[in-house]
Amino acid sequence: MRIALLSGIYGVKVKKILLFITMTLLIYSCSKENLDPDNPPITPPPSTEKPKQFNASTDNLIIKHELRAAWLTTAWKLDWPGTTTGADNQRNLLISIINNLKSLNINVIYFQAMTSCEAFYQSQIFPWSSYITGTQGQNPGFDPLAVAIEAAHSRGMELHAWINPLRVGAVTTVNVPSHPAVLYPNLYSVYKGVRYWNAGLPQVRIFLQDAVKEIINNYNVDGIHFDDYFYPDGLKSSADTWDDSAAFAQYGGGKTLNEWRENNIDMMVKAVNDAIKETKAKAIFGISPSGQYANTLALYANPITWMNNKWIDYLAPQIYWQIGHSTADFDKLARFWSSSSAGVPVFPGLAAYRLGESGFPTVTEFLNQVVLCRALPNINGNVWFRTEHILKDPMNSFIKQNLYQTPSLVPKIGTYSSAIPQAPAVTLSQKIITWNFVDNATEYVVYELQRIGTGNDWNAVIRYKGGNTTFSGENTKNYIVIAVNEREKSTYQKVVYIP
Repeated sequence: MRIALLSGIYGVKVKKILLFITMTLLIYSCSKENLDPDNPPITPPPSTEKPKQFNASTDNLIIKHELRAAWLTTAWKLDWPGTTTGADNQRNLLISIINNLKSLNINVIYFQAMTSCEAFYQSQIFPWSSYITGTQGQNPGFDPLAVAIEAAHSRGMELHAWINPLRVGAVTTVNVPSHPAVLYPNLYSVYKGVRYWNAGLPQVRIFLQDAVKEIINNYNVDGIHFDDYFYPDGLKSSADTWDDSAAFAQYGGGKTLNEWRENNIDMMVKAVNDAIKETKAKAIFGISPSGQYANTLALYANPITWMNNKWIDYLAPQIYWQIGHSTADFDKLARFWSSSSAGVPVFPGLAAYRLGESGFPTVTEFLNQVVLCRALPNINGNVWFRTEHILKDPMNSFIKQNLYQTPSLVPKIGTYSSAIPQAPAVTLSQKIITWNFVDNATEYVVYELQRIGTGNDWNAVIRYKGGNTTFSGENTKNYIVIAVNEREKSTYQKVVYIP
């Protein structure tokens, strides 16, 4: 029994030794194979992940500013006041609309402040608009333009007064005694039932200068905006015309009738621009003509002349057709205005109201139009017509999620320059970025840097805009801070990386 027991024990030990020798030989064999120069070991590929920290010596930072504007239409009560009545209700509605535009990251509002010589502000030249109270000349109990300016500025948005320059109103309208049509019956002509100021009369240019100066002197608007009402549509080609022969005989100066009328519009645009710049140098002046050059020429309005002479600070052509349209291709028209701008910024108008119509079956058409505009020189933004249509879905959600996900500063527009602020001195403590107050700065902007794909280009995305001098960042993020003085922007001191 004892021998058998010992024999069993040694038998187990022998088996373990043989197993150990076999495993050792196998490992050695594999090791020799890996060391074989004809069969080198396979090494994993190097990591393609880019560093999370911005490298100033190899990386490029792209900071873009974009005008994101909306026309807020008051004619026929379209965007405001609608069916809302009463001063408090109308005031609250206007503030709510502007607040909703802010939530879309709209940064400029063109508020229609005067339609057919009726005002949405306190004026000594025009009566109160009937669209507010239902009665022309009746004080509404508040000042819509003043409310709109305060609401926009308190939210970091610009507000421009949009006016119709030459449209006086329908002949069927019964005007109050203070209405300009009653006071100056010799200054307008009638075309197809509508009164228009006769642009060939010097008195009309003076009248328009006084109108814009009244607004600029009494209200803190950021600019004056004209739409596309010049000479009436059809006058140039139609036998149904008006008689401006007396003015032509007196002021024609040897020009043909068509040359004289086009020159009248040119002189009006120049006169208004001069009045604006003399009254408030930093206020800008822009016009939104038809998106088709031939169409605007039919109104005796030549935007290329205005841009070549720098009589306007920007142009917002109303390109209300889709990409690929047979006679008014958005792509071709945007490129035409871009190449014809003579360095004047161009902000194409977009037809939000056409969503669901032929050529605009879905929001994708607007995505394609904005992408196209962003790729063209001299175009740094768009204007949406009109407010009601971008504040309701699906446009509202589409803009928030696909176009204007983060805020943007308004690009430099016009020739006026305020003092360029110094770059803020930035320090980092844990995750808190701090900077100093800068002379002349009206606000500060914190950008987060985001690498584009796997290359060396980085986009700058606004994460904060306001008057504070601290910002709490996030780990593995890069930031810069700039100071802003109106439309002037500082450089940045350095890129701050939070590990």
